[in-house]
This record gives sequence, structure tokens and C-alpha cells, in this order.
Amino acid sequence: MDNTLIVFLKYPTPGQVKTRLARDVGNERACFIYQSLAEQVVKHIIPKNQRTYDLRIFFTPANKANEIKAWLKPFLSIIPGDNTQFISQEGKDLGERMSTAFKKTLQRHPRKNEDERFSSHHAIIIGTDCPEIDAELIESAFEVLKEKDVVIGPCKDGGYYLIGMARYIPELFVDIEWSTSRVFDQTMEKMQKNNLSCGILKTLSDIDRIEDLYTRKD
Repeated sequence: MDNTLIVFLKYPTPGQVKTRLARDVGNERACFIYQSLAEQVVKHIIPKNQRTYDLRIFFTPANKANEIKAWLKPFLSIIPGDNTQFISQEGKDLGERMSTAFKKTLQRHPRKNEDERFSSHHAIIIGTDCPEIDAELIESAFEVLKEKDVVIGPCKDGGYYLIGMARYIPELFVDIEWSTSRVFDQTMEKMQKNNLSCGILKTLSDIDRIEDLYTRKD
């Protein structure tokens, strides 16, 4: 398979997910919202053509592998011959964890030269905070990677909901102020510094704070 979609998620445990939202709605409610968002994203990213891309779930914490598989099984069971891989996240911060996930995925299919781009392996990472992500958007992002080094989907809060690449580029995950409004801009600066071509998807909203819930309802 030339394309792999990586989904980053956590096992839904009260007090461990959606901590910013929990300050306003409480740990139990925040956990319920997180679980609902994650399930919605997983359901909506399954492509109609199962040969479009493979799916890998990079999860945390590492000791919840069986629980996560059981949780997501009803949503993944519609995939014929489902071979979704479950892999624990590795790294001290979000940047390291994403970098490691890309490395594990892309370095198995290294691109030998620029002429092989169209047959190279491409990978995309998404989280579960943006309920507007679906299979059509993922497929369009993979199309971008046929022409560009990187594809990115900006969030209205200054972060991004999706990042993908046609080769492993660790520089994009170093010296970034994660969980701030500067993430997208700093990542774009890294691309410019490294002379990388980039396709930018439409801007979407994610759900991190109580204001995001009200905006979503509107």
C-alpha cells in the first residue's frame, strides 16, 4: 500500500483526556466528549475503496492496547479483511511522538530519488479533535502528496489537524511550541527554511475548549 493514514489517540480515561475542556465541564463530561469525537472521526475516515490507504492507530498509554482494540473494534469491523495496526506512541512530547510515527511508517519505504515520488510511500497523521475530518478530505490530502513534499490542514486556533509527507522530515517537529497558537506558523517557517513544497488544506475547527463546543453548535 502506497498510502498510510496514522490516527493519534488516547484511551478515554477521565482526567487524562481533554484536560482544558475539563476545567469547564468536569473530567467525566470531557472524557465522554473526547470518546464521542474519536469514534466519529474513526467512523468517518474509513474509505469506500479499501485500497486507498492503510490505517494505523498510534495510541497511548502503552498498557491500554487491548482496551483500545476492543473499544474501536465495532467501528473497524466494517473494513473487509481489516488489518489495522495498533502501535503505541513513543516520545517525550507531541513532536517526538509524531516524528517517531512518521519514521516507523516512511523509512520502510524510502524514496531513492526524486523521479520515484509517484510510487513512493506517503503518510498522514491526524488526531481526533476535529469532527469535520472524513475520508474525502484524507483522500484529497494524499492527492496533494503526489506533487508536494508536505500537506497540512490548519486549525482556526493556530494549530493543525492534519500533517502528511512524502518522505520522513524530522525537522518539522523540532523547536515547535506545541499546544499553542503558534504551531502552524512555526511549522510553515520550518518548511520555508528547508525549501519544502507544501499544499494547504481548508481551515477547520477542533474541539479543545468549551467555546469550541458552542461554536460547533452554531
